[in-house]
Amino acid sequence: MNNLPKNWNINDILTLTMIKGITSNSIRGIVEKFNSLERFLESSEIRKYPKLQEDFFNIFDKYQFEAEECLEECSKNKIRIISIWDNDYPSLLKNISYPPLLLYVKGTVQPPDAICIALVGTRNSTVYGKLIAERFAEYFAANEIVVVSGLAHGIDTYAHNATVRSQGITYAVVASGINQISPSISKKNAERIVDSGGCIISEYKCGYVANLGSFPQRNRIIAGISRAVVVVESGSKGGSLITARLAANESREVFAIPGNINSEKSDGTNMLIRTNAASLVTSPAQVLEDLGLSSLDIMKKSSFQRDISFSHPNEELIYKNLSFEPIHIDKIIEESGIEVSDGLVRLLELEFRGIIKQLPGKYYVKC
Repeated sequence: MNNLPKNWNINDILTLTMIKGITSNSIRGIVEKFNSLERFLESSEIRKYPKLQEDFFNIFDKYQFEAEECLEECSKNKIRIISIWDNDYPSLLKNISYPPLLLYVKGTVQPPDAICIALVGTRNSTVYGKLIAERFAEYFAANEIVVVSGLAHGIDTYAHNATVRSQGITYAVVASGINQISPSISKKNAERIVDSGGCIISEYKCGYVANLGSFPQRNRIIAGISRAVVVVESGSKGGSLITARLAANESREVFAIPGNINSEKSDGTNMLIRTNAASLVTSPAQVLEDLGLSSLDIMKKSSFQRDISFSHPNEELIYKNLSFEPIHIDKIIEESGIEVSDGLVRLLELEFRGIIKQLPGKYYVKC
């Protein structure tokens, strides 16, 4: 719901954002001090902004025209603009050091006090990272937590997709204009997120193409909108570590999944734990407990809590020889001590029931 102060409208705010050299915090101060754009431009305070004085005549010509074009493009792409003064602007995000003045949103935004948790990680994830991201996302979705990530290939995408499959809500925060999402697979994933009741969020207007500088800016929104950030898998450098640092700076909880000490994909998460920059976490239930959410009666039945029953003793034998690390079918059959033909039948039955999952190369894991 639009709740701009005094006589301001979204066109006026957009007009000011089109002018290079004036910050979001400056615009916020102007809007909250003056009754309207016209009053501000007539005041002596405009002298504090040399760029505005230089472009004074363009304000009612070039920049207002660009603002109108922006609104038209948003309307064509079904994108809403939420200002920091609006009632549906996320509460936590509003209170970070440099909150976005405007959010461009496609899809459904949850109430401003909705509980959000970010799942982030490397683009070049391992099978271990993928499975962990999916497990955590499924659990959070089952407990009505909004899963936040950045729509990138790898951990981000696994978290988004697992949430959608679990009929949960997920926010994808992007570093470009919403109509400039790329590559095509990310664009398709964005559409699925919107169709499932989630939303795509950006602070950039339509047409803006992502660049190296816009990703850290995107990461501050991921951190700022969330109660906590969980780093699933990360190398020694990368955007996930930036998100973790930004989250810590805003007094958010930061968690990291411990990983294989021989895997460079876990160098970052293990470093966060070693330096006390993140709390070691081994289950999504632990995250909710550490956030004080388990006492809010939001804990629901999920794949982590379900009772698993077996229709045949050999199914139980197979299940006991599986873990969350991939195990090849030959080893499963050997260690279970059952006939190959019966083992294939039991594995297929367990897979159909969603108790285990088959990975490429005839490897299996628990779900």
